[in-house]
Amino acid sequence: MKNKLVAIDINLVPKDPFFETSLGRILQWSLSVGRYIVMFTELIVVLSFATRFYLDRQVTDLNQAITRKEGVVASYSEFEQEFLAAQEKINQYQQIAQRENLVEIFPILRQVIPNGVELEELAIYPDKIAITGVVLSQQSLNLLINNLQISPNFVNVVVNTIESQGSLSAGFTFRLNAQTVFTSKE
Repeated sequence: MKNKLVAIDINLVPKDPFFETSLGRILQWSLSVGRYIVMFTELIVVLSFATRFYLDRQVTDLNQAITRKEGVVASYSEFEQEFLAAQEKINQYQQIAQRENLVEIFPILRQVIPNGVELEELAIYPDKIAITGVVLSQQSLNLLINNLQISPNFVNVVVNTIESQGSLSAGFTFRLNAQTVFTSKE
C-alpha cells in the first residue's frame, strides 16, 4: 500500500480577532479593494501620460501644416491686391460709363419727347430708361412711342401701362421702358 502524502498547511501567524468584527471586515475589504483602485488609477495615469505624447505630436504637426498654409496664402496676397485693384478699376469704369450715358441721354430725350408729354418719373440705367408720365392726348402718346421706336438710340420699347385719368382730368398716364444703344464716339 502506498502512503498518501497529505499536504500540511501550517500558519504560524495567529489570526487577529479584530478582523472578525464588523469594523475589521469592512477595513479588510476596503484595503483589498483599495489596492485595485490604486492600480486602476496608476493605469489611467500611465495611459494619459502616453496619450499626452501622441497629442503633442498631433499639435506639432498641425502647427507645421498651418505655418505652411499661411505661407501659401501670403504668397497669393500680391495677386489678391492686384485683383482687388482691377475690380475697383472696373467699378470706376462702369460708373464713368453710366455718367456718360446720363450726359448723352438728355439731348436725345429732348428730341424724342414731343410737346404735351409731362414726365413724372425718369429712371436712367446704364442700359435702359424707364419713363412714367402724363399725356394730354392720344396723338402725343403715339408720337412719343413712334419717336422712341424709330430712334437709333433706343430698342425694345415696351409700354407697360396706359391708364385714363378719368373724368377728373383729360389725358392718360403711361409707363414705358426702352433699352438704350449708344455708339462710342472715338
